[in-house]
Amino acid sequence: MNKQRLLEDMQRGLTDSVRYFSDESRHDRESWIIYSFLENIGVQFVDEEITTPLSDPPDVTFRDSRFEIKEILDPGRRRHLEFKEQLKKAVTTKDPDDLVSAYDFVYDLSPLDILQLIEKDMERLINKYAPAVTARLDLLFYINLMHHTIRPDKMPDAQSLTKFGWRSVSALFGWAGLVYYASDTAPDFLQEKCGQLIRKKF
Repeated sequence: MNKQRLLEDMQRGLTDSVRYFSDESRHDRESWIIYSFLENIGVQFVDEEITTPLSDPPDVTFRDSRFEIKEILDPGRRRHLEFKEQLKKAVTTKDPDDLVSAYDFVYDLSPLDILQLIEKDMERLINKYAPAVTARLDLLFYINLMHHTIRPDKMPDAQSLTKFGWRSVSALFGWAGLVYYASDTAPDFLQEKCGQLIRKKF
């Protein structure tokens, strides 16, 4: 592929990303997160089972699960603006190499590291939801950190999450799904996967 063709492909991809990360596409993003999480933990489903209610919470429903989705980003990261700036650069440059950022470091996160990130974020949610609401919601964190990968390790004891009152607490990180906590009222498939780090099978 010549450089001009490559540059045009990159411009189209960035244009799609700007549209995808706009407020108007929020429901599409949330559905994709649930789709990816279910695939990662090996739950069979059809697309029609994943729905986005007109009002939330929850953000997304799947069978008897009621997912409320929270995303963990790098501090200060503004993703939509990030793609807008990349697109602006892409339409003014003549060399696609100018759009490639090199980095030589990657941080590994263990399941315990992720649990600590989750707990910190859950602290700020305490006053946002009433206990009667969280008791019927399945909290799912989408871990979207740049230059980070997951390091397979044993799952930590996550009983500390019970104090927050959510029906279940899980995380999506790359090709991995982690179910940290599931109460006895949580959907069966989450109870079955509780305490496990599961990687997507290709």
